[in-house]
Amino acid sequence: MKALPAVMLFALPCCFSPGLIASDLSSALQQSSVSAHFRYRLEYVDQDNQLDDAFASTLRSRLSVNTGKAYGISALLQVDNVSLVGNDNYNSTVNGKTDYSVVADPKGTDINQALLRYQNDSGTTFSAGRQLVNHLNQRFLGGVGWRQNEQTLDGYRLQQTFNANISAELGHYHNVNRVFGPKGASADQGGSINTALLQWQLNPAHQLAAFGYDFDFDNWAVRSSRTVGIDYQGKLSSGPKLSWQLALAKQDDAHNAPLSFSHHYHRLSLSWALDSVTLQAGQERLAGDGQSAFQTPLATLHAFSGFADMFLNTPSSGLRDNWLEAKTKLKDVAITLAYHRFDSDLGSQKYGDEWNASAGYAVNKQLSALLKLAHYQADTLAVDTTKVWLMLSYQL
Repeated sequence: MKALPAVMLFALPCCFSPGLIASDLSSALQQSSVSAHFRYRLEYVDQDNQLDDAFASTLRSRLSVNTGKAYGISALLQVDNVSLVGNDNYNSTVNGKTDYSVVADPKGTDINQALLRYQNDSGTTFSAGRQLVNHLNQRFLGGVGWRQNEQTLDGYRLQQTFNANISAELGHYHNVNRVFGPKGASADQGGSINTALLQWQLNPAHQLAAFGYDFDFDNWAVRSSRTVGIDYQGKLSSGPKLSWQLALAKQDDAHNAPLSFSHHYHRLSLSWALDSVTLQAGQERLAGDGQSAFQTPLATLHAFSGFADMFLNTPSSGLRDNWLEAKTKLKDVAITLAYHRFDSDLGSQKYGDEWNASAGYAVNKQLSALLKLAHYQADTLAVDTTKVWLMLSYQL
């Protein structure tokens, strides 16, 4: 073995001296933080069927510990507890109360995130462990933050920032911690989940992204697939405050999928910001052939196709969602009103219509309140459904 240069031999005791190591660890400890977040939610569900109306009154308590960095390494630990406030008069998917409508907020305590992260000055970040992964608008991969038990992934993620405008990410995960946990048959989905994302800020007004997802589920073969696509967002640099999004994707069967398929997806939206109101119109299409359809099983689905969550699984004839939305602010209250019309992609079947409304108010930097309503009127899919939510969030 080659001898080390004398200068390196002289430097080693200094660079790795116990005193310096203790100093770096002490600095990391001083940079560490502990936070707590509490979210109470009352959810009411009324469906036009034989099920009893659901009343779910739950409190999510979250404790987060972030360490400072030592030698580029830091850690995050986040623990969630979902507790009942009153009776559990709802079907949580694990409590056995199948006479009630579903509210997918089971009680329990779980580790939401637990990871080690390495960062350097060259724009590289590598994280290993249980982590929250949100891509773009979360249409294909997201944490489902609306539910009390968040969706997280177990595995590895490499992120690289090349310059101020271009970044890339690769991920490999072996388990999905779903919103139906921490216990129950659907709490976890194991497999080989591979993700890729490339983002390019062309200029301040235009952003382009390319993505790819390869899902090979162990016990969920019907959702094994391979998806590739692009996402473009832009806005006018001057004149009317117009902005838009165009997303295109193609999904094919892969691995152990029981059916052969090839489906397309598009999303097109146009927004116009006026003095006090922002208007949006759009269409989203998830193709279907009558036997299978374009699916996004790891998306934050509550944010798409209406608040009533009638399309968590795309019908086999596909889905076309045409919507209009208006947002405004009355004093300090943020108000949103939206209308959706849902139709099949194959044929001319009308599934139904839905109205959504929400009002959010930030009392201060720590406390906020939200009221949401959804009413789905069925034509040929599911039944008339009304949902109401009242939520209070408090950050320590």
